[in-house]
Amino acid sequence: MTGSVVSPVLIGRDDEIAVLRAAYEGSRAGIPATLLVSGEAGIGKSRLVATAVGDLPGDPLVLSGGCLELGSEGTPYVPFVAVLRDLVRRLGRDRVAALLPPGGAALGDLLPDLGPAPARYGPARLLEEMLTLLGRAAETRPVVVLVEDLHWADASSRELFAYLARNLAGVAVLLVGTVRTGELAAGHPNRRTLAELGRSDAVSRVDLGPLEHRHVAALLAAADGRPPDPARSVRIHRRSGGNPLFVEALSTAGETPPGDLRTLLLARVTDLPDPAREALEAMAVAGAELDDDLVSAVAGGPGRDLGHALGHLTERELVVARENGYAIRHDLIREAVYDALPPPRRRRMHARYAAALADRAAPAGPAAGGTALAEHWTAAGEFARALPAAWHAADRAGRQNAYDEQLHLLELVLEHWPKAPEPARLIGADRTVVLERAATAAFNAGRSAAGVAYGTAALDELDPAAEPERAARLLGLRGRLQSRIDGGGRDDLRRAVELAPPGASEELRGRLLSALAFVEFMAFDLDDCRRHAARALELADRLGDDALRAPALLVLGALHGTHGELEEAAGAFAEARRAADAAGDAHTFLTTFQWESTFLGDAGRYEEAVELARTGQEVAERLGQARSRGSMLANTRGVPLVYLGRWDEAMRVVDDALALAPPPLYAAFLRLIAAEIAHRRGQTELGGTLLRQVTEFAMHTVGAAEAKSWLALLRLDRALGQDDLGAADHVVGEHLPTAAGRWPPQETARFAVLGARVQRARRAAAPRNRRVADETADRLAALARMLGSLRTETPVMDAYRRTFRALTEGGELAAWDEAAAAWRDLGNRYETAVVLVEAAGAALASNNRPGARSRLREARAIADDLGAAPLRARIDDLAARGRLTDDAAPPGEGGGAARAFGLTRRELDVLRLLAGGRTNQRIAAELFISANTVATHVTRILTKLGAASRTEAAAKARESGLLDAPP
Repeated sequence: MTGSVVSPVLIGRDDEIAVLRAAYEGSRAGIPATLLVSGEAGIGKSRLVATAVGDLPGDPLVLSGGCLELGSEGTPYVPFVAVLRDLVRRLGRDRVAALLPPGGAALGDLLPDLGPAPARYGPARLLEEMLTLLGRAAETRPVVVLVEDLHWADASSRELFAYLARNLAGVAVLLVGTVRTGELAAGHPNRRTLAELGRSDAVSRVDLGPLEHRHVAALLAAADGRPPDPARSVRIHRRSGGNPLFVEALSTAGETPPGDLRTLLLARVTDLPDPAREALEAMAVAGAELDDDLVSAVAGGPGRDLGHALGHLTERELVVARENGYAIRHDLIREAVYDALPPPRRRRMHARYAAALADRAAPAGPAAGGTALAEHWTAAGEFARALPAAWHAADRAGRQNAYDEQLHLLELVLEHWPKAPEPARLIGADRTVVLERAATAAFNAGRSAAGVAYGTAALDELDPAAEPERAARLLGLRGRLQSRIDGGGRDDLRRAVELAPPGASEELRGRLLSALAFVEFMAFDLDDCRRHAARALELADRLGDDALRAPALLVLGALHGTHGELEEAAGAFAEARRAADAAGDAHTFLTTFQWESTFLGDAGRYEEAVELARTGQEVAERLGQARSRGSMLANTRGVPLVYLGRWDEAMRVVDDALALAPPPLYAAFLRLIAAEIAHRRGQTELGGTLLRQVTEFAMHTVGAAEAKSWLALLRLDRALGQDDLGAADHVVGEHLPTAAGRWPPQETARFAVLGARVQRARRAAAPRNRRVADETADRLAALARMLGSLRTETPVMDAYRRTFRALTEGGELAAWDEAAAAWRDLGNRYETAVVLVEAAGAALASNNRPGARSRLREARAIADDLGAAPLRARIDDLAARGRLTDDAAPPGEGGGAARAFGLTRRELDVLRLLAGGRTNQRIAAELFISANTVATHVTRILTKLGAASRTEAAAKARESGLLDAPP
């Protein structure tokens, strides 16, 4: 099996090359350009990119790096290290260093040639330096950055690639990534990242499909140098499925090729001489490019010259020679060779490769071998060597802010801890220390559930009496992690503060007090919250520590906002943002946008709230936190959009955020927005599904008071809309005793208004029931006291108070008009329409038909524009009951039968209510007429139907179809 079948030209990919070249020309014009090339293994992604890039005009600087399957979870920034090395090789170290900030660059952590990195730097600095470096390099010639095998990207590389894709604007840089389809399980973070990138207008996709038969025939002809045999090309096309790599393998397999395609690839290896096969196996085990020395160290032997073997492999086109060494030409070949190795031999080769890496890294210290060393010692079963390598690599990853990779390495240490002799001696730390660091890494990586588990395991091994400060740190960490999951964590944080009394470390105590104040604010325990936040700020000011000052100011700003003190809140949030930025505290920095936007919305400054939340979302994306803080900012942006009546825009924001699979608490808030809109639009099934999802979350969640309050309000509004007054009143009774102390002021005020509507409806449904009258009077009095206890003064609270007064204090038309004007001035269109309908009812009750008609006309226009079908139905029903339409019974609404019996529209309305079992008094109230008028209508109905009683009239109405149509 000799010779080459690699085509000298790329065949069948003209359209795809055109897309890549168009993206490149766009980047040269300053248009942000990222290209994702995807397809199955062997389909020709790398060949396509190499061919297209090699023929681009303008002499672009092409920088490339690839992600590795082995160690992909634990080695940060793998492809970008190669990109940096490429850049230094092309431009020279001094020129590249001149493009970086003076005084030390974070990129020095990736490539020591660039000089020592600062001792500490924020998580965004390395990302920003890479963006700046590429932009400056592109000032003299276009740049193409190629990242191969994004499906294997480590978390840090994934974040950096996405960061560049979002921020490469106005510079001549084309970013290209290749992705193997079918490699990622559902929910894999790389799948989420690729989906997020796919939604950007700046990202183009090239999905490579199989070659057609004519292209397979042309490929065989180009490789063989002669016209193909038609029958043979048909067979190869059918068996290969149009995959170029399999076409290549089948073209030399003879007439009876092996059964599966992986075996077919291995058939090209079986007849290799021993030195060549061992060199190929060494490269398969390494999973990376190897230079001559490493190939010799792993595959060589005494007196063995591998030069001939490597030449043999390149001639067979199994291996390609690159600037720095050799690599297997295709991952499918590497995987086939690796999988075919017997386990004992595989372990021996991993051990030899790890030993070679260790020898090379030895002069640079224990951390220099990195994750690859840990992974290969692990694969070799050499756990006594794997643990210290993983431990030191985890420390390095933490210094680089590569927290996902740090956590993976610490998990590797914990997993293999029992397999190594005296593991604590090997790494110089006991298991509790490893658990503590794993919990901290999980916190920094946003893996809250894992962090709680590791923190709990560490606490189980500690004696708080013997080590109170250490226990306090862990309890504080676990409390903060739990807060991120469900808003809980108060008990842990209170216990932590108790364990760290004033005589303890002031830095630790300040951090714990800020965290406790944060959680207390989320639980609306405002008095303790204010006390703890103020104490934390005192400590921060005394220490001059922005890292402590930022979260304390954040909470104090929120307390001002809760009481409607917006100017004071804005000042505190601005100072918190400054301190958080100086300290590199991205979480607090982004939360200032979220909370300030929330309070602007609570004050009715909806447009400002939307824009501030949008800005926060953009910053979250830039900092690589689109899924975590960005999704919560999406919620903060969506809420005022709902109030403004921009429901379609709100749903786009919600859908985009949910597509990122945000943490459970954030997802619950987003679903509540969607459920609110579904309820108002009458999408009963969708709304019910969303409510069930949020209810399931709430049932298994401690804390999350704000989400639970919103859920209760939605349940109450839904029951009221379905005329299920028993269920609605049950919700009122369930939350009336505690809402004022546990809910935000705005939600409490809304609860009072909805509760008052429930009591009015209950009283109207049973006007002569003394028990109901007493119960509703007690409920209304309690709701009034609750509303009166709120001290927050904002235009929104004023609108709720005016609405409550109109509902409970006589319901004069002027009071309703004041409430409607308050909502109208805020721009809250839905609430404006709801109150207008209630105002129209008050006008009808006083026989002000023109006033009722004008108010319903405005409400109807709003309901039509919003697509609020249930509200529109209420408007139409009220118009019909109030005789604000013509009096003839219309066709299609029982009209044919009504005309046969000579019934008017008003008589038909009375008949429907009569058949529903209403008394004359109830009918009078619903139709805004007197009880005497109802009696007259009933007499006429009985006469026209020839019925002797109300029961007989109802039966005849049903039989004749008078009740079939909706009112």
